[in-house]
Amino acid sequence: MSKFKRKPGGPATIPGSSMSDIIFTLLLFFMVSTVIKKYSGLPVQMPEAWKTEKLTSKTHVSFIWLDETERIVFDDYPISQMDDIYNIARDKIEKDVQLIIFMRIDRNTRMGLVNEIQNRLRQAGALRVIYATKSKSQAAY
Repeated sequence: MSKFKRKPGGPATIPGSSMSDIIFTLLLFFMVSTVIKKYSGLPVQMPEAWKTEKLTSKTHVSFIWLDETERIVFDDYPISQMDDIYNIARDKIEKDVQLIIFMRIDRNTRMGLVNEIQNRLRQAGALRVIYATKSKSQAAY
């Protein structure tokens, strides 16, 4: 006969009281350690300007990139036709009336293309358009 006797009982269970703490800790860890990369746009060499102002808020802003090879990107959407600019801008303006279009245009881009984009934006109702520039360091008067 053995000294030890087995106690009668059910199967072993996993305590569920600390399970929610473990799940919450894992969720918090993944939220903190995850990096969301925003689209950085096309490589653009911006023109210089004497007087510049910094964009204070990016809340109601959409971006258009136009590089030297005349590739156009509108908020992560590559544009193949000019009608796409009108359609995307129209949808965005209907959702957000305070929308500002922020254009990053390469300094070597031909002005005719820029003018065509401006006309499409105007037709879509985008009347608040800002152009990105680099600030000249010292003004030579």
